[in-house]
Amino acid sequence: MLQPFIPELLTPCIRRNILIASRRWYKAERHSSLAPETWIITSRGAEAELPAISLATELGTPYSIKHTQWSRMSSNILTRSFVDLKNVISGARTRNMTFVKGTGREIMPRFAIAASKDALPGLLEIKKRSMDRSILIYLGLPATSLSNIDVLAFSKLNQMKLRRLGPARANLENSVSTLLPLSGVKAVPQTFALEPAVVVCIGKGIEPAGYRMMKSDVEFLAQQLQHIPRSRIRIVLPFELHPKMRTLIETNLISPLRERSVDFCGEEHQPREIEIIDYAQRNQPPLSDVLASASHVIVTADDIPSVSLAVSLQRPVYIAGEERTTGLLRDYYHTLDSNNFVRRFYPKGSRYSYMVASDLVGKVDEFSAIRDHEPWAVYDAQKDLEHVASFVRKVYDESNR
Repeated sequence: MLQPFIPELLTPCIRRNILIASRRWYKAERHSSLAPETWIITSRGAEAELPAISLATELGTPYSIKHTQWSRMSSNILTRSFVDLKNVISGARTRNMTFVKGTGREIMPRFAIAASKDALPGLLEIKKRSMDRSILIYLGLPATSLSNIDVLAFSKLNQMKLRRLGPARANLENSVSTLLPLSGVKAVPQTFALEPAVVVCIGKGIEPAGYRMMKSDVEFLAQQLQHIPRSRIRIVLPFELHPKMRTLIETNLISPLRERSVDFCGEEHQPREIEIIDYAQRNQPPLSDVLASASHVIVTADDIPSVSLAVSLQRPVYIAGEERTTGLLRDYYHTLDSNNFVRRFYPKGSRYSYMVASDLVGKVDEFSAIRDHEPWAVYDAQKDLEHVASFVRKVYDESNR
């Protein structure tokens, strides 16, 4: 424990009393009770908070949303070094936290949940402030030592990434896994604020597990969308989309769809009714409402969170660019496809129409007209949520023994 700063001019008796008082405070701080609540650490909008809120609700605790403080330092530097140093120097509860807003004199929570790398420094600061007594929960793969987190909620893709590093990494005692990342939705809403449309979700441009969006992919997606049997298309752009990629999509995807065009077979296509939902702008509807109102959902291969949310909402989900995925991501989509949760996006009449077998039986899926498909499977997102919550309770009970 760091000794308090005691001026040399004080008498020995006063100095001794100050030292004794500081030690008593330290003991009280260390053994004080945790608040029976959950803090959700976030630096993004409501959609990123949805899985954490649902998990906190399933845990049966009240929750409060805590936003991260902005910092000039990168998340990796804060996570690996500066967090520990800062909390050793100023670990008193009476001071404001460095990386979490509005937490000056509050008692540390029983649970703390984060789902993004920007929120990770705040999560680790709570670990230090609570003397390792708060249960830290991270949804995904954190950019820190895996042993720093009490509960790691992995998707199967995260598990595949760890397994590549060694079998032991894929079966950590502090990890719990589900097929899809936690989405936070439990059932399809009965009323929608938006008119039904085909929703196209664009990812941030890259998924390290095996996909990078190129200009040719954007142009090919525009050609494919010209062949879908719906005129209203709602295109969703993420907050993290790079400005160059945003310009590329506006130029090579949105503009061609709004104009009359002729495809490679000489077939003429009428302009489409395009609606843009850009989460870099304010006052956008929640993504869960956008996807719930969709007749079909088309997702680029790099947007795993939107795939999880749409599948959990029991929407027909089609993966654009799946044929260009490699490595772990290709294997992951093969698992989802074989379980009838997603299909490849090959609309009838597009470039891949020659792949339609002549002996297809029954109605052809006009959004994936390459083979007979088995009926769509129903994904139980609530079961995943209960599974993760049960594991968290188990970790909490074991820590109190």
